[in-house]
Amino acid sequence: MVSHQELIWQAQGYRRFWERLANHHTLVFYDRPGTGLSDRNRTEFSLDSELRDLEIVIDHLKLKRLALLGHGFGGPVAIAYAAKHPRRISHLILYATYARGAAIATEEVRGSVISLVQAHWGVGSRALADILIPSDAASEFTAKYLRECAAPEIVTKILDFAYRSDVVHLLASLRVPTLVLHRHQDRAIPFRLGRELASLIPNARFAPLEGRENLPWLGDFESVLRAIAEFLGDPIAVDQTVASGQSALADLAMAVDDPVAQEARSFIRTLDRVILSRYRVVGDYTRYEEIVRNTLKDVRHKIAAGFDSPGRKRKNYLVWAAPGSGKTYFVQQLAASLPQTIGYQECNFTKCNREEFLASLGQLDSQRKPYLCLIDEVDAKSEETWPYEMLLPYLDASVDRDKQFVFVLAGSLGSNLADMKNKIATRPKGADLLSRIPAGNEYEIPPLHLGDRVLVILSQFKQAGREAGREIKEVEKLSLYYAALNSRLANARQLRELAVRAIERLPTGEDRIKYDHLFGAGDPENKTFWMQSLPATAELANRFATLED
Repeated sequence: MVSHQELIWQAQGYRRFWERLANHHTLVFYDRPGTGLSDRNRTEFSLDSELRDLEIVIDHLKLKRLALLGHGFGGPVAIAYAAKHPRRISHLILYATYARGAAIATEEVRGSVISLVQAHWGVGSRALADILIPSDAASEFTAKYLRECAAPEIVTKILDFAYRSDVVHLLASLRVPTLVLHRHQDRAIPFRLGRELASLIPNARFAPLEGRENLPWLGDFESVLRAIAEFLGDPIAVDQTVASGQSALADLAMAVDDPVAQEARSFIRTLDRVILSRYRVVGDYTRYEEIVRNTLKDVRHKIAAGFDSPGRKRKNYLVWAAPGSGKTYFVQQLAASLPQTIGYQECNFTKCNREEFLASLGQLDSQRKPYLCLIDEVDAKSEETWPYEMLLPYLDASVDRDKQFVFVLAGSLGSNLADMKNKIATRPKGADLLSRIPAGNEYEIPPLHLGDRVLVILSQFKQAGREAGREIKEVEKLSLYYAALNSRLANARQLRELAVRAIERLPTGEDRIKYDHLFGAGDPENKTFWMQSLPATAELANRFATLED
């Protein structure tokens, strides 16, 4: 859709993916006019203009014959070029793309996306990032990246052009070797459009892939690279695949005598029946350690009780949470447990600018009902003066204006609550902000430990199953061992992604999560973990923990 060749190279996953292809090919990228490093003064938005731009690039480089890769909105342009210049195309690769733009979504949805981007590019960029990278920590980088790539006026016109693009009439005439790749759960371009595309191109090879990411360099990118390498005839060295798997697992504690691995095996071996409700704090948020669980239950009850006793007094809270402890999810689940008469609003300082924050606060002024408000990453934007200045009047609203606002200010700066408070106090209005937190309303949420990680993955399996209309009754203990030891699954968000993908791979009628369901077909990490964990895994493989609500 849009790009910025200088900025995107900062993304390590992007570099790693394309550098692998560059081992055997010279790669050429360019920013379409109106975006990135290209001329931003673009006036024409049509398939013909896009085709002319591609022709200019290829002719300028004097490329007589080339492989052409079209991704997303670039797919129709690649198809148009291959149809017009078949002798110059050795291979056509179409990843996560389409032939009929109008089929991507309903007219109402397409109009809503364009309107959102046009009216509020900050919110619109995050919405697009969430579609491209669902439940991924890199989505915030992508949102900022999109905003740097182009102005909203350009983006809306590109979206409109993309939704209007239709190259169906060209497909039957294509006479070049074609590979179509598409991930099953792609939310940006539905999988059915990739399958339709392949069916309409003579002799096209279709490669369905696992995963939800629209961007090829995210998720299981090894399967994408393998499919492309096989199609182009590139050598696929066995040692390269193994090295990749070993590198990906470098952070796993898999040695049989490793203390972390020993603790994990000992703990998981005894998990025969897990009743999640025993560990539930609120909603689907669970904690294993009793002291932590009861402390957070006290927080939940205290915040909820604040709405039962109206009065002119502040009901603000300051929470320090270890990174990956699920502080946002805890507050979200708490909000979901409150009566519907109580509104909920959250704002993350790392994801909003001054205007967006002002608009968010303005919504509170327009409402008459009580509100629970989460200000996430309240310790961010340390160089800015406006966050605390704008927030202070709302922290006083219950006293000055008799508003029933309960604010939860949450952050992860420093090593504990005292450390975060000291850092906040040095900022403009920081001491004033801290003075708005009543005594006894300050809490710490410690990091997730072994029992917590196991509980999170079990609850995420259960929840992801419910969302997909599946009932998960058992989980193989080896899959819990893998999740517990993998440092790349360090927080609730990453564990959630693992669970969702596993559910997607379940055969019809299966109500058990097995170790193999954690991996896509041919994923070298599967075999590498299995082999390096022997013989310890023998006591966990094909043994299941029963899961109950």
